[in-house]
Amino acid sequence: MRGELINEYQKLNSEDKKEFRRWLCANAVVGAILLTGLIALASKFTGDESGATAQNATMRTQAKLPPEHGSGLRSR
Repeated sequence: MRGELINEYQKLNSEDKKEFRRWLCANAVVGAILLTGLIALASKFTGDESGATAQNATMRTQAKLPPEHGSGLRSR
């Protein structure tokens, strides 16, 4: 498969090669921007969750409540 793609690229004339390189570069830039946005979103939500968990632990410690177990549904 890889050899076939290289052969196809080598068969292109110089103008088509130049256009392909521009297309490839543009796609790399768009992909990098999207990846940066995904990382930013992931770090934002990760930070919020850890802050909420820390706040919950502090409230339980101050109120001297036992830690929660399970999903909150008690079996009868």
